[in-house]
Amino acid sequence: MYSSSNHTGILLAPNAFKGSLDAFEVCSYLAASLADPRYTLYPLPAGDGGDGTAAILAYYLKATPVQLEAQDPIGRFHKTTYYRIGDLALIELASICGLKHLKESEYNVYQAHTAGLGRAINHAQENGVRRIWLCVGGSASIDGGSGALQEMGLQLFKSSDHYSNHILEIESINPHDLKEKFKDIAFTVLCDVDTPLCGPQGAAALFGPQKGASAKQISLLDQKLKNYASLLSAYSTKEVSGIKYGGAAGGIAAAFAALLNAELVSGSAYYLHYSGFNKLLSHCAWVITGEGHLDKQSLYGKIPGVIAKICKQNKVNLLAVCGSAESGIEDFNRIFELVSYAPSTTEAILHPELYFPAICQEIKNYLLTCPPS
Repeated sequence: MYSSSNHTGILLAPNAFKGSLDAFEVCSYLAASLADPRYTLYPLPAGDGGDGTAAILAYYLKATPVQLEAQDPIGRFHKTTYYRIGDLALIELASICGLKHLKESEYNVYQAHTAGLGRAINHAQENGVRRIWLCVGGSASIDGGSGALQEMGLQLFKSSDHYSNHILEIESINPHDLKEKFKDIAFTVLCDVDTPLCGPQGAAALFGPQKGASAKQISLLDQKLKNYASLLSAYSTKEVSGIKYGGAAGGIAAAFAALLNAELVSGSAYYLHYSGFNKLLSHCAWVITGEGHLDKQSLYGKIPGVIAKICKQNKVNLLAVCGSAESGIEDFNRIFELVSYAPSTTEAILHPELYFPAICQEIKNYLLTCPPS
């Protein structure tokens, strides 16, 4: 915390700038560039279930890292990390087999899978963990978690074996071994979106395009997810296809809820609770949040939108700092974009640290002309 005797409290709660900076780095740059005797700064790096959330929760919970090797979305083994405190493991899909592990030329929704996540879960279970929090944003796949679950013991019966994304070919499943192996494990899935598994607002339709899927592929994947939901429903009391949060991470949330009785929750809510956000908010006149690209999707379940609602309810002023922003977003007092200072979007992504001093000086000027209401 950066303090002074005569201060205006500013809570710094940015999300990661995907593909550029993690939330800790954004907080650090903001705190360094905003340091001023007039302000007390409260750095509180944020996560909503997506990139970096496990590390952020580990920071607040004082969990320790555990290293292992696991598969990326197209099967390449690499060193990765999850976190542990007592009998609790914090495991993040994005850091193991997320979209960030692929070049754009490698995006392939018919081949991308989640087997690496299953390998990490196995490792945690074999080492005595009894509770697992899965942070599932930032996925590269739309496999309904079939890759992870097969790695964990789910038997899949397929019509052929052409694709690494199993849902394209699954005809039936047998979860007996899976359920037996994990019967004593309590799963909680931290989601960054609340979309259902299937349909026009489902996993394929909403998030297929950002994973490289064509319209034809999206249509096929949605149909396969509906078939998959029917298979899962035979082993669950839940209405799988429409369950809230079920479409998170290409449908992995729905599958874990159906077969392992996982609790599906808002990743943002866990961040708010374990970071002590609301307690610190009472000391602040301003909040600064943001993420790499701020758009209307940022307002639905993702941390900038969640914080915007809280600030509105508590009549606290809110600023956003981002790489770039979609026009027409009205939930913030003002939005500051790095691309306004960098010569190009690419430069803003590659060297964002060069532009934080200028953007923070503009924020200081703004705060002087707009004292807290």
